Amino acid sequence: MRLLIGAIAVTTLPFTAIAAPDTGSIRGTADPSWQIIVTNLDDGSVSGIMSKCDGTYEATGLRPGRYRIKENGPRHAPRTLSVSANHISETDLAPQRVSDQN
Repeated sequence: MRLLIGAIAVTTLPFTAIAAPDTGSIRGTADPSWQIIVTNLDDGSVSGIMSKCDGTYEATGLRPGRYRIKENGPRHAPRTLSVSANHISETDLAPQRVSDQN
């Protein structure tokens, strides 16, 4: 039984703790405590993270490629950027104002 509990504890470690060295990251600021959706545009994989209480966020362990990142909310426009191995890409996700087109 102890072996099983130990195996479960090891498999629930955060992915960032075992990320491959050929991955990159995206970080920046957003609204505090909001969900952020990260989509790999090359393979379609999707992951979600939460911004911290101070509004900062970091998505780590990302394979190199093109990504769309969006703060979950109706006034937030997605950003598209590239991730390179061993590099941190930065983008802020503050809401963009929708201009009045009338």
